[in-house]
Amino acid sequence: MNTARSGMAAITAIAKASTWFGGFALLACALLIGIDLILRKTLGVSIGGADEIAGYMLAITSAWAFPVTLLKRSHIRVDILYARLGLKPRVALDVFALACMALLVSTLAYHAWNVLWDSIEYRSVSNTPLQVPQWIPQSIWFAGYVFFALTLLSLAVACAGHLLHGRWGAASALIGINTVEEEIAEELHPVTTIAKGHKPC
Repeated sequence: MNTARSGMAAITAIAKASTWFGGFALLACALLIGIDLILRKTLGVSIGGADEIAGYMLAITSAWAFPVTLLKRSHIRVDILYARLGLKPRVALDVFALACMALLVSTLAYHAWNVLWDSIEYRSVSNTPLQVPQWIPQSIWFAGYVFFALTLLSLAVACAGHLLHGRWGAASALIGINTVEEEIAEELHPVTTIAKGHKPC
């Protein structure tokens, strides 16, 4: 149980760090594009590669956003029936949703690895003046999907620990969807931890 707790703590710490990195990276890209547009309009010159770098950052931050969203329990589900069920049926649906998410991340990681391996094997570079070796941004992009898979695995292990000890409420708080009250509280108090609903095994 201590191992599962430490694992979730490490996953949460990495997710929070990736959130800050992604946020600053997107802000830097927005600033770079803004400067590029101003230079084009005023001096008729271009920095060059701003749109390419922004494309890499968008792909990378999107991949790393999946696990953060999962930890915040913010993935959208159709909950018309879900909200009317008892605790145990809801947890059963949550486990099913987690399994579906595992299938999704497996598919994403598989295809991302194929793209990365092709770039490594053929020594692909971008068809732009920057000539960026494609394995560099693609490695970070692929790592995001790997981290997504590790996050799912950690949640599954922690959830299994709760269920084995009959802690259905804790399992629901770990992998269930946010209630209306929780969403309102999060909007009113946005400065919260990513794993607010997580409880130790």
